Amino acid sequence: MTKPQYDFPGRIARARNMMKERGLDALYINAGPNMQYFAGWSAYTAGWPVWLSALIVPMEGELTFLISKMHADILKFSDSWLKDGDIRTHRDGDEPVEELAAVLKEKGLADGQLGIEDNMWYGDYELLSKAAPKIRVKRAGRVFDRLRGVKDAAEIEVLRKANDITVKGYERSAQVIREGVAEYEAAMEIMKAMLEAGSESMGVGGHFKKLLPRRFQKGDVIDIDMGARWDGYGTDTARNVFVGRPEPEVERAYKVTVDCFYETLDMIKPGLEAQEVHRFSYNYMKKHGFDQVWKIGHGIGLNKGHEAPMVQEGETWILEPGIIFVVDPGCFITGQFRDTPIHIEDAILVTEDGCENLTNYTREMIIV
Repeated sequence: MTKPQYDFPGRIARARNMMKERGLDALYINAGPNMQYFAGWSAYTAGWPVWLSALIVPMEGELTFLISKMHADILKFSDSWLKDGDIRTHRDGDEPVEELAAVLKEKGLADGQLGIEDNMWYGDYELLSKAAPKIRVKRAGRVFDRLRGVKDAAEIEVLRKANDITVKGYERSAQVIREGVAEYEAAMEIMKAMLEAGSESMGVGGHFKKLLPRRFQKGDVIDIDMGARWDGYGTDTARNVFVGRPEPEVERAYKVTVDCFYETLDMIKPGLEAQEVHRFSYNYMKKHGFDQVWKIGHGIGLNKGHEAPMVQEGETWILEPGIIFVVDPGCFITGQFRDTPIHIEDAILVTEDGCENLTNYTREMIIV
């Protein structure tokens, strides 16, 4: 698959429309997924006093990077569409208050209203306060959520690829998980399968978050919660593998979870509130005697974990075509080597008239 072409100018234009609606004069973006989204590159994720790494998106004019000299050198070798743009630097160890103050004054932002990420580093906030005491900051997390929550055609294809790679890991897991095999050996084989298929990360979690020399035993219920990354975008999926046929109640829990999964997919369509999807799954599991204690889903993309929209109680986000979130019904069972969830988690794309499952791997019970 060739490297996708993202519409970065279009992203900036949409961001500016949303900034105007909210009375923001600029966005102040730290290193991480949002910087990647706007620039096609991100500095290492750490805030001040480790580094000041910021991308300033004003209502008008050129975007500005304010990053360390080390990061500026790294940026030169990246594919970022901004690598030849306005880049201001500071050296490691120097407090870049003057540099930040100069940029804000130059762009007319010293007493303006700045939209910041909800998880902004407090050290960066202190630097802003020193550099521009009259500046006003406002949480702009919903701006970033709304921009990134609806995927364009390029992002959809990248996430489709990430799911296809993940399936290679599941296929390998069904081959290598066996009674007597060490857990870490199976994990290494699963990771290898995804890496050979093109994954940019190890991507294996669930039962394998902590790799142990323990060997699988008959009766084990293994939770494989994993997702490959491709071109910076990651998916999140899950399956169970059963070492021998499980107890009847565990098997019933799995069957109810499978049925809940398919029933939930049947009701997903544009126009629903995200919380309606969660309520449907939660009530289905409850009706059959199981307690689903987690939210049914969450968005996927550039984050290394959950991102908007959160498909949970209280989330009124209206589903529309292009939104991709996971559907993850299930419940916990006890008495295993580790407390283990029974669940199925797949990446779901909202379409014009329903939804499409991007994770093409069996949901039948996998008994080895």
